[in-house]
Amino acid sequence: MSEANVESEKPEASGGNKIVLHEKAFAHLTRGMYRSPASALRELVSNAWDARAHKVEIRTGIPHFVELTVTDDGEGFDEAEFLRIVKGGLGNSEKRIRDTDNTRPLIGRLGVGMFGIAQICGSFVIASRPKKGKPFKARIRLYNFREELDKTDSPLVRRREKVADTESSLEIDIGEYELLAFSEDEFEGTGTRIVADVMHPVFSRTFRDSIQQSDGVPDREWGVAVKKQISKHHSLQELGEYFRLIWEIAASVPIPYLGDDAVPSGRVVNVQKDLLKEDFQVLVDGIQLFKPVWLKGNRNGYTTIDVPYTETTLYNRKIAFQGYIAVQEGKQLKPDELRGIMIRVKGVGIGLYDPSLLDYRFNEGPRSRWVTGEIFVSEGLENALNVDRDSFNRFHPQFRFLQRQVHKLLREEVFPEVYSKIKRRSNRRAKENASARTEALAEAVQETFAAKTRQGPANAAGMPSLVVRSIKIGESDRSTDVRSEDPDELDTKKGNRQLASSVLTLFDLALMQPTKNQMRQIFTKALLKLLRDW
Repeated sequence: MSEANVESEKPEASGGNKIVLHEKAFAHLTRGMYRSPASALRELVSNAWDARAHKVEIRTGIPHFVELTVTDDGEGFDEAEFLRIVKGGLGNSEKRIRDTDNTRPLIGRLGVGMFGIAQICGSFVIASRPKKGKPFKARIRLYNFREELDKTDSPLVRRREKVADTESSLEIDIGEYELLAFSEDEFEGTGTRIVADVMHPVFSRTFRDSIQQSDGVPDREWGVAVKKQISKHHSLQELGEYFRLIWEIAASVPIPYLGDDAVPSGRVVNVQKDLLKEDFQVLVDGIQLFKPVWLKGNRNGYTTIDVPYTETTLYNRKIAFQGYIAVQEGKQLKPDELRGIMIRVKGVGIGLYDPSLLDYRFNEGPRSRWVTGEIFVSEGLENALNVDRDSFNRFHPQFRFLQRQVHKLLREEVFPEVYSKIKRRSNRRAKENASARTEALAEAVQETFAAKTRQGPANAAGMPSLVVRSIKIGESDRSTDVRSEDPDELDTKKGNRQLASSVLTLFDLALMQPTKNQMRQIFTKALLKLLRDW
């Protein structure tokens, strides 16, 4: 069946034999969805965004990392909604129906983000106070059950005798919950708090080691950390897991940039305005985060090109996106994790920056390591997301369409512009260097031969020549007309030609001395002077 037919087919009964996903498959997914702790925490931040929060505070429990807390000031949810989720609603979220009046673009989908924190802990407490409804507090303990789940007689899997058409015939136990007494001083207003207090020992030990063996912790001003600490390192690996955690969260969640000018040529000004309008803050251990993008200080400058707003419909599904691609000319981006293309679906980064440039198939050499960019998808591509929300089905029609647009832009505009700038810059510097070296030759001639010189006509490449009008030999001045040879006419490597031409000029002048000894002495003196200034 073709890709087009698969994508356009409607989920209607066709009379064929049905393929049914076993509930165990989804139970497995809920225990291993996320690539890293940052990915799991990103989902909690996304939940807070959908709950109209303005502030999310993450406390990692540094330096011991034995307790992690995530608190938001969003709308929260009530005990009834919590019970619906833990009694079979996991993966069947009603958020998109319930929150149709939310002016923010909704991020969440399956409703499993709350359980993503199980990646770093075995038990946690959740408390929430909603605008309406009954607040609650509960302890959740999650089973470490993958091997147990696969047993045919596992007590975690129970078959239900009487089920409705919309209900599952199996129940899978992924953990236990216990309702606790909710204290009125849990929150000043509405919101949700998750406290992971039974941390996996490997997580705690790894992060403790990280801050002991690296640069410690970021500067309290995240902007200072990005500009002065992180930008000096080739990879976040050098900084350790704690730095990496904070950087990955900052890179993926819908928070503002360090400034309107974080990307040259005003490429994120409008995006920044929209983000600031949302008034959404994320703090980790008291450090307010911003997107860790700061393209500044490169002496060769940047090439920045818009990914124009593009909107189309593929197989009855709409996709709309825009963005930018920036090239830090002549210098590899730091850290490596900033290299590549970041796709943001409704403001949330999917995975990290893709250094393959979405599987770009042309070899651009080291220049591909100069490229960064962001694609902002305002509609579509959600069905292309893999269940981990960290990657895409790269053969999904919408992803393939976006990929083609980006590759076309790279091939036809971005890299040609970069190559053109490199050539112009190289020619300009070559002329500047040639002029400076001609001046060095003139000084060597004037100092050692007491000669009078003037600049002669330039060659085809724009390199100036030197003309010697008179030279002192002994006690007398001798008129002459010695010209430096055209470097391009010398049969040697291009980088050696001007030096070879200058040495030959000094040799021609030295030959005018009356004795061999004087020739050698003055030539040596002139040559050493030239090489010092070259």
